[in-house]
Formats: sequence, C-alpha cells, structure tokens
Amino acid sequence: MEQLDVIEKVTEPRQWVSSMVAVWKPEKQKIRICMDPKDLNNAIEREHYPMRTIEEVMARMPGAKVFSTLDAQCGYWQVKLDKESSALCTFNTPFGRYAYKRLPFGINTAGEIFQRLMTEMFEDMEGVEVIVDDILVWGTNEEQHNQRLERVLNRVRENNIKLKPEKCTFGAQEVKYMGHILTADGLKPDPKKVEAVNKMQKPTNKAELQTYLGMITYLGKFLPQLSTVTAPLRMLLEKTTEWIWMEEHDRSFEKLQEMVTEAPVLRYYDASKPVKLSVDASSCGIGAVLFQDECCPIAYASKAFTDTQKRYAQIEKELAAIMFGCEKFYQYLFGRTFEVETDHKPLEVIMKKPLAETPLRLQKMLLRLQKYNMTVKYKKGKELYVADALSRNFLKETDENENNDDVQVCAVMCLPIAPERLQEIRTETEKDPTLTAVKQFILQGWTNKSDTPDEAKQYWDYKSEMTIEDGLIFKGNKLVIPTTLRKMMLKKIHSSHQGIEKTKRFARDILFWPGMQAQITDRFQNAQYATHTRGRTERNP
Repeated sequence: MEQLDVIEKVTEPRQWVSSMVAVWKPEKQKIRICMDPKDLNNAIEREHYPMRTIEEVMARMPGAKVFSTLDAQCGYWQVKLDKESSALCTFNTPFGRYAYKRLPFGINTAGEIFQRLMTEMFEDMEGVEVIVDDILVWGTNEEQHNQRLERVLNRVRENNIKLKPEKCTFGAQEVKYMGHILTADGLKPDPKKVEAVNKMQKPTNKAELQTYLGMITYLGKFLPQLSTVTAPLRMLLEKTTEWIWMEEHDRSFEKLQEMVTEAPVLRYYDASKPVKLSVDASSCGIGAVLFQDECCPIAYASKAFTDTQKRYAQIEKELAAIMFGCEKFYQYLFGRTFEVETDHKPLEVIMKKPLAETPLRLQKMLLRLQKYNMTVKYKKGKELYVADALSRNFLKETDENENNDDVQVCAVMCLPIAPERLQEIRTETEKDPTLTAVKQFILQGWTNKSDTPDEAKQYWDYKSEMTIEDGLIFKGNKLVIPTTLRKMMLKKIHSSHQGIEKTKRFARDILFWPGMQAQITDRFQNAQYATHTRGRTERNP
C-alpha cells in the first residue's frame, strides 16, 4: 500500500489515530489492511450529496436506444486526500503509524464524496449518468452512442480512472442499471428482484404452509380478493383436514405468486422516502426484503447457505443475512441512512462496538458493512413475516466459491498455543457437558436467561461474543478452556513467574473461563503463603 502511494508513514503527533484491522484473504494469499474508523465516523460531518433516482435518470434519456455501462476499479483509492483529511485517517500498526493519502474504505462519507467527484467529472457531457462508480453512456443511435462513449473513455483516461473489464458492457440494447433493466423500448423491472418469491417451492406440510401464508397475509393490504384466493390453502390448515395437496391448491399458490410480485404490491423505489431492510437467517438459508412506506416491498432476495455457512454460529448467520441484504440491494442503500430489522438482539450491541472489540469471526463481515450508514434494530422473529418465509424457502443456488474461512484461519493461527495443546483442548471441549450445551446455543440461538440451563447460564451474559472455530469455542478472541484442563492451565500460567498483574493480563488476552481472574489471584496468594510458611518452618530449630 505504501508502494502504491495509498498510505505513508507518519511520526508527528496526530489528534485522530484509529486501530488497524488485518483480514487474511486465502484466495489471494494476502492480508488486507484496513483501519477501523468507527469513532472517526461518529465525528465526521457528512455532506449528504444526493443520489439520482431511476426516474430522474430516465427523464434525462429521451429516445435512448443503445447503452454502455462502465464500472470503476478500486474507485476510492483514485481519490487523493488533502493534508488535513489525511491526518484524520491515521492508524496504528505494529510497525508504527501510517496515514491514508487516498480515500480509505470504511469512511461513512466516502460514497458521497466519490459520487460528487464522479458527477463533477462528467457533468459537462451529454448522454452520461453516474451513480457512485457505475457510469452509464447512452445514445439515440449507434453513431451518437459511440461518439459519447469515446469522449467518456478519454475522460476516464485523463483522470487515470481504472475500469473493471468484466463488469463493463458496450453497445447493448438492454443493460442492468440501478436495479432495473434499461431497454430500447423503455424501463422494465429486474426479474432478479422477485426471483426469490417466484422460485419459492410449494409447501410440503402444514408448518411450511403456515409460514408461507404468514408472509402473504402481511402483504395482504395490497392484494385484492386475498381471502378468496387463499381459501383452499387455509382449508388445509384446519386440524380435521388431512394434508393432501391437489390441483386447486396449485392454482391458489400460483395465483398468489403472481399477485405478490406485481403492482400494486411491488413498488418502484423512491429516494425521497425512508427505506427499511428486513432480514432473517434460518438453519439453511437467508431471506431479505426491502421496504418503503412501512410495508411496501421494493425487492425480495434469498440465498441458500453453503456447507461452510451452515456450520456458522447463529450470530454469524444473522450478520451474514444483513451483509447479504445490504450487498444485494446496494444500489438502493449505499449513500443513505436506513434501518435494518433483525430478530437477533445481540447484533444491536455488536454493531455499536469498535471492530477491535468484536470476535474475529465477525470482523470481515463488519468491515464490509462499514460503508453503509445503517441502524440495526431488534424485532421479534414472528413479526418478520416476509424475511422469515424467504429464509426458510430460499433459492437453491449457492456460491460455493465464496470463501468464508479466512477469519477462522486467522483466529486459530494467531493463538500462542502449540498445535498439540490445541488438539487436546478441542478433544476435551467435545467431552465437556457444559460447553456442549453452550455450543448448541451458539449454533441455534440463545434462549432467555431464565430458560437457559444452569450449566450454560454462566455464559449467557457473553452470548453476543461467543463463536465456534474449528471445534474450539471463543469468547471474542479468547479461547474458552474446558473444565478438565483449567487446573493445568493455571499451573502453566503461574509457572511463567511474571508477577500477578502481568500474568492476569496475559491470560486475559488469550484465554477465558468463568472466574478465571479470581482463580489466578487465589493461586498466587496461596503460593506466596506456602512459600512464606515454608521459610518460617525451615528457620525453626
């Protein structure tokens, strides 16, 4: 990064110094260095540069027939910072302090700054629209389009803007832009917006049908003749009715699918109105829906978990749902404030913490979410009708190439514990009845404290920090030690002869079990008492 002129080393005092976050990228065999600007973000005065709506863009494109789209690569790093801004973007590393010379990832106003600069760069050109790093070039015919495209590419070259070739489209009569499809005949919605609903599988039992009808009823105020269409399906839910799916149920289901994915249910996005993202994660998939006007859906999305993601702790699955929703609906959410609804209450706390204080398993996802200006709010699962239904009846496609193990590798590799000892801890963790119960709560979600078994209740207060990595349990970045190995660990800790405060600090940084600090203190005091007593005994005749 220093060689690329993105950062520079600094030695003079700086008023603002952020922490560094390192994320291992195994697919590239590289470490990604970022700053954690959460405190800085809270102090930044945002300029709230407006984003254009699809209606505004379309109004400026009369007679458009030919289109090209360009995507800027590492766009932020192409924006130079002045000295004052660079000083604010200083961060600590093990090798000293560095400051960004280019716009860093994670600054909450970065998208607005980049949008303004990109708009100013092309504002004197006809037939060009820019939304953040997506450039649209259009023409009423091929000749006009090509002339405009040539001017845009020259401007891109003059400003040293690098493009992603795989994300560029040239001279097409139909392109995706801002969640819609622009065509020579006008605007049409992107079928991807409703694919999650259109491809929902038919219910196979009463429980699945109950979940599906819960979603339909939630959207019911927009659906004409809803009770008439759902009548055959509701009959199946009666206690005295045997579950037999017939042609009339097929017709009812297909009609409902059609009704919830067409107007007046599915609305166009309005940038002047508040927006809300509702997400949910089941054991096997994710559901997300974007709302405006309280419960008017803008778009639906769902995704099956990969085999790796199915082994996530519940808090990781719920955070993955937020990340999926934000990135799926990026064009609607980036650069504006919005609310996220989740039924996982610990995420309200996690999202307010600095990155350095969050579990390593969550840091990569939290880092990707820093560019969004969101507020996470808890909502009971039974009230997340649509997201819950989508998460349980998800699109079957998964991205098996998506690598989700990088933070896990970091967490285990960074522990100053021998591999043989780690394997012993892993084995004893499997045998420990208390930690077995804790594992189940981590993977499936915690109950209320009053309903939690006594053996696991001592971990309840730390539930938002508990994760599982490679068969080991972590509280934040600290390894949880099973009961059978705690005496041995106390002996090892005490044998370091560093003094009680240094020993407690060392143990606190890498290990955890309830009451550990008090047990370390007791062991030191008992050892000191034994030494003192032995000394007096030896002096007696």
